Amino acid sequence: MGLISIYLQSMISYMLVLFPFYLVVRFIFLKRTRKKIILTHEAVLAIFVIYVVGLASQTVIPYWSMGINSLTGEFYFLLNLSPENTHVNLLPFHTIQEYINGSNPNVDEWESVSLLNIMANILLFSPMGFFLSLFLNKKSLFIRVLMIGFLITCSIEVIQFFIGRSTDIDDVILNTIGIMIGYWMFLLCSLVIVKPLLKKRIKSDDELENTFLNMED
Repeated sequence: MGLISIYLQSMISYMLVLFPFYLVVRFIFLKRTRKKIILTHEAVLAIFVIYVVGLASQTVIPYWSMGINSLTGEFYFLLNLSPENTHVNLLPFHTIQEYINGSNPNVDEWESVSLLNIMANILLFSPMGFFLSLFLNKKSLFIRVLMIGFLITCSIEVIQFFIGRSTDIDDVILNTIGIMIGYWMFLLCSLVIVKPLLKKRIKSDDELENTFLNMED
């Protein structure tokens, strides 16, 4: 739970700092283009931006720290592009197997940490699959989500190689699984929520039309 709260605090911090900038930029854009404001569209777009900021904070933003030096009283900002725990793994399922069957005497509660890493890599990308399914053309949606999701995760791993984070093919596998879970969640929501609402709306329209026809008779 301690690690989860640390990651969540980090994500929320980035979201709170950067989201107001998005609101200002979006407001200026809508004013200049004079586009009609659709509240549901703006709400979904805002949620997507918040999510992307949180995702980026845990994947493509380099490790950094800043503060005041207690000895000199001077402000410092450090960008760490080569942390000691950086590694590259190109062997599929190697890291996953280490998480499941391995152990690390240097890490307390290794099983919990391993489970957290696996679940985080899956669940963190599930919303991406949902949003891709929502935004993309619905023709050949499965292939579109799979390919674009795979390219996104590969791009993140390539960026991580150059910013001092770990690069792992197993992350690509887990992230892609998460994206496809998001795709299935979208299909489930469409089946359980959207279709019944559309049927209800069509039924209401038919009843209204029949009422007018009866009035004319």
